[in-house]
Amino acid sequence: MPKNRHTRPREEKSSEIVAIAERLFLAKGYEGTTMAAIAVEVGVATNVVHWYFPTKDELFVAALDSLQAVVLEQLVERRPAKASPEQEKKALGMFLTDLVGRLIDMYKLIATVHDRSHRSPVVANFHDRAHRRYADYLGRAVARCDIPETEQALVVEALLTAFEGLIMHRASKLKAKRMLTFLVQRLTATSTP
Repeated sequence: MPKNRHTRPREEKSSEIVAIAERLFLAKGYEGTTMAAIAVEVGVATNVVHWYFPTKDELFVAALDSLQAVVLEQLVERRPAKASPEQEKKALGMFLTDLVGRLIDMYKLIATVHDRSHRSPVVANFHDRAHRRYADYLGRAVARCDIPETEQALVVEALLTAFEGLIMHRASKLKAKRMLTFLVQRLTATSTP
């Protein structure tokens, strides 16, 4: 017998709402997506959506957290398990190129995060968490590239700055690939004392 919508576990209903919100935010943007439209798609009253996510910003952040987790997981899975520092550098360049390409496709949502982070503590918190996630991943990747420990934080900072600039300036995927390949090669070159 199928589960009654009213007896479904909270996490299951919450996940359904987030999945539909992801799709609508990607298709229509933040401004073009309403809590009422999400409720219609889920098949519940708007107040039910508000019960799970009191504000649109909270649902927006839940959708972005989910999208970011999926994108990072897919890209991380492609990394070779055992690799030389040179292979790690190549993998880092490919990871950044793929990630920037995917995020350029979500430019409107990212621009909304930057705009709303000045007005919404929930969105500002997401923005900070997103940067930390990228910095953590890049920090681990850079450490595997045989870069002197004293230079690793600066390399990560430079890559993050380039990464965000390419997205916010809506660089073409070809330009992003060329620039990131160049930066990874230069920034991960073993320095001489």
